[in-house]
Amino acid sequence: MPKVYFADKNLAVEADHGESILDVALRSDIPMYHTCGGNASCSTCRVLVRKGAENLSAIESAESQILDAFDLTSPHRLGCQAQILRGDVEIEIPEHAKPCRPSKILPLPKG
Repeated sequence: MPKVYFADKNLAVEADHGESILDVALRSDIPMYHTCGGNASCSTCRVLVRKGAENLSAIESAESQILDAFDLTSPHRLGCQAQILRGDVEIEIPEHAKPCRPSKILPLPKG
């Protein structure tokens, strides 16, 4: 079974054939933005493919249009569109694609 290595998390997760990087991340409780719900109509789930790009699905028209619109080139891919097809892949989730988690929740001021 192929694995997705999340370099920024130092974590490897097994992936099913045809599963998207976004689905692998969410299934593994790795926070990742996906504003459009994984429909290739935003760029919030973009990732950097460090190794194994040849093991991913080809870039289709919808993904290509989004990548072009944001001037993103290789090694960028949309996590919702890049599917694991053959072997292992190493990716990095850029900081802007990680939902922020407050370290401390403060009460709102009264009044």
